[in-house]
Amino acid sequence: MSRPNRSRNKLLKPSQAIHALHPEVPKNEVIHALRERVKELTALHSTVCVLQDDRLSTREALDRIVRLIPPAWQYPEITAGRIIVGDCEARNPGFRRTRWLQACDFRITREVTGRIEVYYLKKMPKEAEGPFLAEERNLINSLADMLRTYFARKLASRALLDAHNDLERRVRERTAELEELNAALKAEVKERELRQKEILSYQEKLRGLSSELILTEERERREIATNLHDIIGQTLAMAKMKAGALRSACPAREAAAELRNLSGFIDEAILATRTLTFQLASPILYELGLESALERLAEDTRRRHGLAVAFSGEGGRVPLPTETSVLIFKAVRELLMNAVKHSKASGVKVRVRRAGGKIAVTVRDNGRGFNAAAASVYDGDKGGFGLFSIREKVSHLGGEFTLSSRPGSGTLAVITAPLAKEKR
Repeated sequence: MSRPNRSRNKLLKPSQAIHALHPEVPKNEVIHALRERVKELTALHSTVCVLQDDRLSTREALDRIVRLIPPAWQYPEITAGRIIVGDCEARNPGFRRTRWLQACDFRITREVTGRIEVYYLKKMPKEAEGPFLAEERNLINSLADMLRTYFARKLASRALLDAHNDLERRVRERTAELEELNAALKAEVKERELRQKEILSYQEKLRGLSSELILTEERERREIATNLHDIIGQTLAMAKMKAGALRSACPAREAAAELRNLSGFIDEAILATRTLTFQLASPILYELGLESALERLAEDTRRRHGLAVAFSGEGGRVPLPTETSVLIFKAVRELLMNAVKHSKASGVKVRVRRAGGKIAVTVRDNGRGFNAAAASVYDGDKGGFGLFSIREKVSHLGGEFTLSSRPGSGTLAVITAPLAKEKR
């Protein structure tokens, strides 16, 4: 095995290596070229170090970079530089403009531009670009590109930071607005809840007053009906008995005819008194109970209005509070009057059932029906009990009033109430 030739592997200095490749170039020129390249690389490296320091302001960065320009050019002692970025400018001490200029313009944004200028302060030998080397053109172009990239990134970062700060500000403002709106909404909701409670309280009081008014009215009606029955009815009955006795005692034919006419008038007055007594306050309701009173109401409706009313119940007396019995009786009477006046029905079925501690009264007619969503149309009698009034008063008793109907299919009304009034 042959030994390696140590002389071949001996390391050469850069100037020796270049001179070995280009023996025609004088050694001192090679050394000068290498020194110039080192100066250029040093300037580029130092510029990178300056641009990597994010703590520096634009003015500070430009001041440091412009100081790197003279040492990087061929004749540092007569070199002066200036860097302009937007409205910011940095220059070397003793800077002045001459006709020996090397410059490079660069654009950062549409509105912001920059420029690097390098001046020789006196005339020097001609090179590739006036007195400037071709490598110095590459150097100034590289510096311009580095500054363009640096400031474009800095402006983008600043714009991003401004956008972030603006977004945070808008979020804070919007959050404050939403908090104010939320507080106002909470206050409004609380106010509405208070008003709703007051309204519910007033409604409950109105229901109680309405029920009390019904009972008071019913007591007055019953008192009037009792007076009609006990005083006027008994007086008429006694007059009829006397007229009958006189007719038997009087032989005259004409007198007997007049007495018969008088007896007929008395019969009509007695019937009218009984009808008026029943209309004011059905004595059957208090004496025999709700079912008997509703059955009598069905008969009276058939007789007075010609409406076929069929009644069915369970028989016996339903144990109901007086207020409930009166309310249901008045409600059924109102529904029958609605059937007579508005539905053009030919028949109505009234049914009473008890189940689960409640009484259920249904009133179904075969009339023309109506839109149940507009129940007020059906409730045409403004002076009557009223469907809304029925619903409110039944609700006050702890019951429920439902109404179902559609045009051409009749109407079904259902009243439910507890057999014993719930304590409220």
